[in-house]
Amino acid sequence: MSPAMWAYAEVDALWARFQPETPYGRAAKVRRVPITDRAALERLYDLTDHARALLADLESDPIRRDRLTHHLKRLPRFPETPQSLYDEVEIFQFKKFLFNHRCLLDRLTEGLRQAFGLTYLDPSLEGRLNQGRQSEESFYIADAYLPELAETRRSLRAVDTGLQALRAQAEAHCMARWGFTFEGRAFVLLPRTRLGDPEAARALLEVEPYDETQVCLRPRATTEELRLAGHREELLARERALETEVLAQLSAPLREALPALQQQAQAIEAFDLALAGARLALEANLVRPGLASASIVIEGGRHLPCEALCGELGTPYTPLEAIFDQGATVLFGSNMGGKTVVLKTLAFLQLAAQMGLYVPARRFKTRVFRHFHYMGEGRSREEARGLSGFGFEIRQFTEAWGDLEQDTLLLFDEFARTTSSQEAEALVSAILEDLAARPSVVAAFSTHFRGIRRLPGVRYLRMGGLDRARLAALEAPGTTLAERIRQIDHAMRFSLEPDAAGDTRSDALVVAERLGLPATLARRAAAFLNETN
Repeated sequence: MSPAMWAYAEVDALWARFQPETPYGRAAKVRRVPITDRAALERLYDLTDHARALLADLESDPIRRDRLTHHLKRLPRFPETPQSLYDEVEIFQFKKFLFNHRCLLDRLTEGLRQAFGLTYLDPSLEGRLNQGRQSEESFYIADAYLPELAETRRSLRAVDTGLQALRAQAEAHCMARWGFTFEGRAFVLLPRTRLGDPEAARALLEVEPYDETQVCLRPRATTEELRLAGHREELLARERALETEVLAQLSAPLREALPALQQQAQAIEAFDLALAGARLALEANLVRPGLASASIVIEGGRHLPCEALCGELGTPYTPLEAIFDQGATVLFGSNMGGKTVVLKTLAFLQLAAQMGLYVPARRFKTRVFRHFHYMGEGRSREEARGLSGFGFEIRQFTEAWGDLEQDTLLLFDEFARTTSSQEAEALVSAILEDLAARPSVVAAFSTHFRGIRRLPGVRYLRMGGLDRARLAALEAPGTTLAERIRQIDHAMRFSLEPDAAGDTRSDALVVAERLGLPATLARRAAAFLNETN
């Protein structure tokens, strides 16, 4: 998919509200890949319907709803490749997944589990990972895994107790003789006069000069301490070897269960995405798209960013009613007449549908496209420095040309507007003639060029335009730009109607005057226009 199409359609306004709970669902959201297989889309829509039914059922059981959400959120990723030895953190991830997976399935009906392919995993896996007194969502190598491990750790505790007793005895001697203790510190500074004879202290202390008045004292290990410390290192090495043995014993069944775990992770992803889509559909009043239509039929289609902006400005928003047949459709109309919003709404609905989402419309019937291309203002030109505006648009079109043998949605917003009108009209006419013969393509052009050829197989539409009587009936032009825009929007008919070849209606000069163009210039421009017509 062309990034330009996504940006042009402003689908992020809806996509940002699509909030999967699991790392699997969030990763799928980040990939942001349109689904180009109709069967896969229908399957996803079916799952979303199942999820909507679940949400309706959970309305009367908030405790079950909250626990289901809790366990869904706590499902972690686990290692996806087989390994001879998983470490403690990796085994913890397996264990946490197994626990929350089981708890999630416990709160779903058998029908829902079957719909999403969710099946219980081998319960012995959880049992193996849950030895000793540890919680369901933690893991450590407990003594219970190996008797030799338990015995080694008992020996370690005994050695530690012995070392602590010897150090306490030395600390007590230091306190009694010199009035200080180390209290866990590596060294202590003591006045020379307080220490007395350094040689007499060397049985317990390492004595080093520090400055003219102080000495640096470190504890001196006794022969017994050295023996116990050496034995402790041997026990620690033995403990590590036994822990590795336990990890190997636990890794083997996890490695064998990995295909089943991965299959369940995919099922969890499908459930998570469907549930997020269902929540969004209920929240934003979205409907399921139909995918069996050769034409694109839009009834009550809403471009959510534009709708929100109209709400902020206090202007009316008109949902889109339109049909886009295979081949090409040309859309005429003045600036501020809504042409661009029509194209944006079409792109918004189509991309949302092929991302697996329900759409903001009363009804939306479409087909599945493999490619999406937008040509017009707003696309980044960083990759084509040195080209003129027209040259860049041609580059955009040539990129799309190779996809036209397959199902492709093409949107042209004021294409070729930066070159001469005669050449632009000739070029657009040639493109229209070619696209009219391609049943695999649905293309929509917004344009001001009235000299475009009237060709068979191409539909020509225009925006309803300005209701001048209504505009005149409104109060005098406001003093602020926002007030003037509101007046224009209130008088504009944002509807589509057939365009007649000889129709020369234009609202640009009236709009310009309402936006502040001096009336003398507007009248003179109108006179020139009448002479031309």
